[in-house]
Amino acid sequence: MRNKILRFAVLAIFASAIAVSCSKEDDELVQKPNESQWTVRPDFATLDTRPQDIIEQFTLTEKDADLVKVDENTPKGAKYALVIGISDYSGTQYDLQYCDDDATDWKNRLVKEGYSVTILLNRNATSANIQSAINSLVSKAAAGTEIAFCYSGHGSNGNIVTTDLYYISSSWFKTKFSTAKSTKMMFCFDACQIGAMKTALKATGRVVAVASSTTTYSYDGDATMKNGVFTYYQMYGFDYKGYIYLEPDCSYACTQMKSWASARGLTVAPSYVDSYSGNFDL
Repeated sequence: MRNKILRFAVLAIFASAIAVSCSKEDDELVQKPNESQWTVRPDFATLDTRPQDIIEQFTLTEKDADLVKVDENTPKGAKYALVIGISDYSGTQYDLQYCDDDATDWKNRLVKEGYSVTILLNRNATSANIQSAINSLVSKAAAGTEIAFCYSGHGSNGNIVTTDLYYISSSWFKTKFSTAKSTKMMFCFDACQIGAMKTALKATGRVVAVASSTTTYSYDGDATMKNGVFTYYQMYGFDYKGYIYLEPDCSYACTQMKSWASARGLTVAPSYVDSYSGNFDL
């Protein structure tokens, strides 16, 4: 009888130990954070299966860019911005992750700095709406005003891509902003293969930042970042590094994105061009 009791006690202790061990393993599984991975923002042309003649019909170049007349009566010192973020594209296979978050963060940042901001998100960022909003922005780019333009979404060969799958080229942007008279303008593009915008929009009084070169990609960060990688470090620079001026913030974002990519075996080429005289404070 004593032996049976002893065997029962040993089995009970062993079972209890197993239960405790399983409980700890379960707790570790429950407490383990979601490891949502970063994702590439690919060259949109690699996803676009439409016939070439259709793609050409959906591409806007300088030939499609009517010049905009600047309203000289725009108040001096006024600040205007257009922010575009597209995560939700026509057809779910084209969707991205944090582009709309990028745009929302830029809007909040610019509003804080005194800009009147127009924001186009996801399915509202159609070709027609973007063209109209840019026409309005350029019309306000009189001497003495401050202008900002930010885009996050798909890119391809120097084009941004609208939610309804139009390509709007760097040459279109160059022509549209050619009539602007503001001598304080900033542009930011968080998209792949968007480097041509830096060359096209370069002009006196402008800072142009791009997340990629003409051949490299940009990336959506993970769930802890909840931004495109380039935009994440731009926001981090303003919020936590105490940057007041745009130039050191852009430099920080470029350096940090390169470090982030290197740690993951990726190649990136963020950059910016500064043609503004002095320090560009938003």
